[in-house]
Amino acid sequence: MAARKGNNLLEQALRVAQSSGRSHEGRLRGLLRLAARTPGFASASLFLPDSTEPALSECFSSLLPGASRGCLIPYGQGCAGRAAAELREVYGSSADLHPEERGSGEAGQLAAIPILDGTGLAAILALACPDPELPDESLALCRQLVPVFSLTLAGLAAEQEAQKARGNLALLASLGQLLSVPAPAATLLPQLVKLCTGSGLAGCAVIRLAPKGRNRGRVFKGCHSCAKRELTAFLEVEQRLSARTIAGGATRTEKLPLPGSCRYALCTPLSSNGQQLGAVTLFGGAQLLGTEQIELCETVARQIAAALTEAICEERVASFDTENEKKLKELSLLYRLSNTMLSTIKLNKLIHLTLTALTSGPTPFFDRAMLFLANERSGSLVGMLGVTNENAPSLSIPQGGGDDLLSSRWDITEDEMAAQRESEFSRQVQGKRLELDPTLNIASQAVLERRLIYIPEEAGIGADTPAVSRIALAASPLIAHGQTVGVVLVDNAITLSPITQEHLRFLQLFTNQAGMAIENSILYNKIEDAHRQLSEAQENLLQKERLAAIGEVAAGIAHELKGPLVSIGGFASRLARKLPSESEERANADLIVREVVRLEGILSEILLFSKKTTICYTRCNIADIVKESLAVVAPPVEEKRIEISTKFPRQRQLLLGDCQQLKQVFINIILNSLDAMSAGGKLMIQVQPSELDGKEAVTVKIVDTGGGIPLEQLNNIFTPFFTTKEGGTGLGLPIANRIITNHGGKIQVTNHPGLGAEFRIVLPKHW
Repeated sequence: MAARKGNNLLEQALRVAQSSGRSHEGRLRGLLRLAARTPGFASASLFLPDSTEPALSECFSSLLPGASRGCLIPYGQGCAGRAAAELREVYGSSADLHPEERGSGEAGQLAAIPILDGTGLAAILALACPDPELPDESLALCRQLVPVFSLTLAGLAAEQEAQKARGNLALLASLGQLLSVPAPAATLLPQLVKLCTGSGLAGCAVIRLAPKGRNRGRVFKGCHSCAKRELTAFLEVEQRLSARTIAGGATRTEKLPLPGSCRYALCTPLSSNGQQLGAVTLFGGAQLLGTEQIELCETVARQIAAALTEAICEERVASFDTENEKKLKELSLLYRLSNTMLSTIKLNKLIHLTLTALTSGPTPFFDRAMLFLANERSGSLVGMLGVTNENAPSLSIPQGGGDDLLSSRWDITEDEMAAQRESEFSRQVQGKRLELDPTLNIASQAVLERRLIYIPEEAGIGADTPAVSRIALAASPLIAHGQTVGVVLVDNAITLSPITQEHLRFLQLFTNQAGMAIENSILYNKIEDAHRQLSEAQENLLQKERLAAIGEVAAGIAHELKGPLVSIGGFASRLARKLPSESEERANADLIVREVVRLEGILSEILLFSKKTTICYTRCNIADIVKESLAVVAPPVEEKRIEISTKFPRQRQLLLGDCQQLKQVFINIILNSLDAMSAGGKLMIQVQPSELDGKEAVTVKIVDTGGGIPLEQLNNIFTPFFTTKEGGTGLGLPIANRIITNHGGKIQVTNHPGLGAEFRIVLPKHW
């Protein structure tokens, strides 16, 4: 009876093992279910040994619905581990089981039967019985299944080898197809990582590039969902292992103290032409450390290294092309700018062209550009112009310029320049005065240190400028002939795009060219100004010579006329005294006397103007001179009821000068103001300390309410013999101006049309 049962069981097992429609894994599960149906047993499991260490690492069970599961039962531990170590049947209770064995089902007793092949252990068959004792008859029947299990395991091993070979070939084919299309490293390496994990070569793959070159230690990683829990641990191991591999230049392997199926790591270098480009690290099962798999991984690494080298070369070539294009563009811009600057002398136009070149075109270098010129006297930077890419026109080539780079230059129209000057941004820049202090703004820092200054985050142009958040700002000085003439500030406040090092380098080259051109333009303008001043001085000299000649003639005529006038006046006065007071003849004689007196006054002024004056320097109190002048003009002041207000400083304002001549100056100016005012006017006189050309001086301010000086007459008030008054000689203000000029001072006139005129007499103290 027992023999018949054994034969039936063996026949069923052979049918399962030889079924062609099932995989070897399916056949193993069928055999295990057949063994589990043997009377007295609850489940059956099959533990497969690891190929690299003395442990059982894979389990098939009648209780598992699908494929096998990973496990780790060291030899000598648990019933299955002891049977593997001793190669004999081992029996035990649930207390004797390894934790990995309990996954086969809770049992009262367990039998572990080794399955051997020609070379050693093939597997351990574990039979679980829920009863306190194992059924001997059923156990004997299951022993008959051992050869069938051995045959099926051999087929499984062969099938796995075939699958591995097919997988490796498919991997190499996919790798070749992937590498056949040139791609940059950033695109290629993630695809290679995905290929390594998707093909089953590894559960986790990491490519780390060497910490040098363009990619500088970048890491590309990929991982199966079943291994993502250990990804952090994998990366820690990979960082250490890849560093050693790159340094040593040889493949390294390591067993990891981690649960799961990926307990082994293989790291092979990415080498090309003796250069270490990086390393690829794979995490997987024990099969990863097989000789064939190591060779496959090294082959894959060589292919990746070759593709990476090609990608790097192509990136370098592309980078070189881009750099050459940029440099060609910069050189063409600089050359065209040089041609433009050599053909443009006008400073205003040159400034517009300079800033427009920085902000113009489809791809401008900067969003905004500002130019400040240095003022050494005031110790400040003066805002000249601000241009943005929104109001920067495309620079045109003038007619006849042609497209030839060697002869082309830019141009900008007057309307375009006017639009730039009138923009809101340009008005803000023109209203700026930046103090030359490197602690207050980077413009001053660039000028004083004479180098380009770049700040990634700048709060504004000056200390009083409203903050602009997170805007990079660069300032480059304009240097020519060793002198800093100004500074150009640029930013990208509109697009908020970064300022690159290439842009900064171009800005420096650009401003070096612009500095020379602006300096040349300034020098040219100075030469023009000097030439104009020289022409004016020559004209003034000729005018003075003509006036001197006129003065000499007038003095001679006045001298010759004065004698007859005295006789006429004397005889007319004597005749008037003899005539009746109410007669018409007496009135005519009096008129002759008055006209003679008036003519004598005119001749006296002409003689005074033509006479070379000599200054008798004494110590003068300017307040006393003003008061004496007011006393002289008191009669007309009272007659016109003029309100006079004076303001004198507490301290005495003393100077060296001719008191009588200065009194004549104030009398002449006050009389002119009185003549201009009607009855009830106001005259304000103020004396205050001041400076003239950096030296101590005193200023006398005389302000009237006479309605001001007509604009068409304003430029002629100091011209000799020019007068609008009836009976005037036109010599009062010219005489006053000459006296003040001889004293080293100045007369300044401020006209308020409709209100009055303000005369400021500034005299140096000469101490």
